[in-house]
Amino acid sequence: MAAVVVAVVGLLHAWRNTNVLTDDRLCGDLVSAEQVDAVLPGSGRLDAEGNGLDKDLTDTVCRVGKSSVLLGSGESELTVRVWAEQGDDLLEVEHLLDLAKTSFFSGAVTGGVDRRQAWALLPEKCWTEKQPLIVRVSTAGPITDRAAFTTDAARSVAAAAHCGDLPGKPGPLAPPVSDEARPVSEGRVCGLDGLSVRGQVPEGAKVLEAGQRAPAGLWSCSLFLDDDSSGIVRADGFMTYTVSRDPLFAAAVRKAPGTTQGKAPDGRAAEVVNTQKMILPCAQGDPLYLAMRPGMQYLEAREPADLPVTDDYFTPFVKAAAKTFGCAAPTA
Repeated sequence: MAAVVVAVVGLLHAWRNTNVLTDDRLCGDLVSAEQVDAVLPGSGRLDAEGNGLDKDLTDTVCRVGKSSVLLGSGESELTVRVWAEQGDDLLEVEHLLDLAKTSFFSGAVTGGVDRRQAWALLPEKCWTEKQPLIVRVSTAGPITDRAAFTTDAARSVAAAAHCGDLPGKPGPLAPPVSDEARPVSEGRVCGLDGLSVRGQVPEGAKVLEAGQRAPAGLWSCSLFLDDDSSGIVRADGFMTYTVSRDPLFAAAVRKAPGTTQGKAPDGRAAEVVNTQKMILPCAQGDPLYLAMRPGMQYLEAREPADLPVTDDYFTPFVKAAAKTFGCAAPTA
């Protein structure tokens, strides 16, 4: 009888606190139990909620939690969704990523990760008629190996939907240059050749920058005024620049409504989403996507400090980014 009790207790322990009895893949084979167990902190049993790929891809949701009755184990959780998002918003939507603290990857698979969230673009054949689709992973707290986990989830979605092939791992990550915002280098702001803040910020203002090293397949840089701005205003920054030479990302941007043929500030033909977002053709290689977003610090200081209009920021940014990212204008 004692042996039976011990066996039952052992089985209960294994069921409640380990993954010995857990399937190898969860949520209808969309995610690997081994990978989820590795990225979620702590120890315990994995519980999954989700039935795999939905007929409408954007209704696909997989939630996995890790918990244990052992003292001090705690709980952790992640959610995987297939998400429709405008391509020109992928580097802007704040609930997706903290751009200043994001690591990007591009090439065979395109996406980005920060401490709590990640996304990867699905192949073009997976997209809807109007919008690209991404696999988005969000967590309640920091997790490890987010890029590899997100890429594998995207690979599983694409394979199950028969809409393309993706590798199981991303290419090299392009991380932020530093953990904290750092002073700008005049004439090379954000690492862009020739970009200056002289005459474009309030007199005497100290300007900080945060973002990835340029050039890269996906890149962003945010400028901040080191002043007494309120918390939400300071967090939004002064100006944010984004650039990409990733062809799949450019294809995603082209689906943005209202995209038309027009001209870039340097006079070359361009695909224009709006006056501060456009795709430039390059003499060699993939096209260059450029975008700029004025932050709340700029909007607050614009009138009191008599700052230039936004076009006067976008034009030198386009020139400097095209030079740094090797996008010379095609010959006629």
